[in-house]
Amino acid sequence: MESVIRGWTRGRPDPDPDDELRKTEMAVRQLERAELYVVSAINLDLASWERRQALHDLRCQVLEVCDLLRRPRPVE
Repeated sequence: MESVIRGWTRGRPDPDPDDELRKTEMAVRQLERAELYVVSAINLDLASWERRQALHDLRCQVLEVCDLLRRPRPVE
């Protein structure tokens, strides 16, 4: 799978702080929705331990990214 952030910084102006905050809040809301879908998949109680573990790992990763996005950014 190709990276979605390749070439991200080339030629882009500095982001507007208010716009960046709005986008970050939207990303967190979308990840919270994604976590609900993952929990629904976990609740299907798949027979395969590996698949249940993969779903659990995915939920943990989604929650980690939410936490990362919620952290205040250092002043530059």
